[in-house]
Amino acid sequence: MNPQELRFIDLFAGAGGWSVGFELAGYKHEQMYDFNASACETAKYNFGTIVQCVDLVRHTELKFPAIDLLVGSPPCQGFSNEGKKDPNDPRNSLVWSYLDIVDLLSPYFWVFENVLGFKRSYKGRYYTELAKRLDASGYKWRDFILDAADYGVPQHRKRFVILACKDFTPTLPIPTHSEHPSLNGKLPFVPLWDAISDLPTPKLGDRVGTFEYHEPPKNAYQEFMRRNSTKIFNHTAQKHSERVLEKIKHVPIGGNMASIVDRFEENNVKYEGGYRRAEKNRPSYTAYWTRGMTSIHPEQHRFLTPRECARIQSFPDSFRFLGATIENYTQICNAVPPLLSYAIAKSISEQIAEFQNPSAMRAGGRG
Repeated sequence: MNPQELRFIDLFAGAGGWSVGFELAGYKHEQMYDFNASACETAKYNFGTIVQCVDLVRHTELKFPAIDLLVGSPPCQGFSNEGKKDPNDPRNSLVWSYLDIVDLLSPYFWVFENVLGFKRSYKGRYYTELAKRLDASGYKWRDFILDAADYGVPQHRKRFVILACKDFTPTLPIPTHSEHPSLNGKLPFVPLWDAISDLPTPKLGDRVGTFEYHEPPKNAYQEFMRRNSTKIFNHTAQKHSERVLEKIKHVPIGGNMASIVDRFEENNVKYEGGYRRAEKNRPSYTAYWTRGMTSIHPEQHRFLTPRECARIQSFPDSFRFLGATIENYTQICNAVPPLLSYAIAKSISEQIAEFQNPSAMRAGGRG
């Protein structure tokens, strides 16, 4: 098996965060699958005819291509802190559909991603059942908690990830960034302002969101985001009511829902994700879309645009999102950050190469 020619498919692919990263790492992209119509339209625009808009519950009716590797993120709403955590949420069963497809295709290597709460939700029931099934599968596997900021993504986004292989027990991708960059030669975290400061100021209520670049990139991250892009798309700002604007203005840098609880009669409960204004010189809060909100812009009195969320997620500007603005937010914020995907993909190919030829890898080192 040549690690440089690994074939992969993407299950529960959404807009394609996994796919962007694995393509960037040089993998051969065979197919991607999702059930959401708007996400499929976005994926088709960016990836072409390899997109299948299907219900993977009915996977036995599908014909899959031959592959070496499988990646996927079954829906996380039943395990998320932002959701209702309903043990009977039918989407929870898609975890087993994912593993059924693993059994069906028997890939050499596979990757599973979900929210941080997956391991402990419902008193660990799903994780316990999953671990039993994996231990009986013959795969060598490990689970990790990965923070996207450790891999050059300008946000703290912790996720539960399983890596599994037929021949060896995988290790986690080596972090490349740190809050303390002098340690082990790591790069500094990418702060929020490095990600979005070159984007123009949108007009509230703008439904088009298309802009020219008005200034050159200010840093390496912005240069990377602009590769192969001639314009800015999806930079649409919501038209906030006066009531919402008043709330936003009460939230200082680093503030959150606590800044408006008890000030407004309709906001008497603090919940994670509500009315957060991130600091400019640190990685952003996790990119999210819930209750009609994203994080608040650090300088302007408005919520972040889809394009700003895409920058925070590490989607390049050349990647366009189709559908309504609310659908764009969902597609972006539900995705695996492409740079995290890339780090995992690169690590997998290096681990496979090292297993196949350990003496050569030790001589050359792992970059």
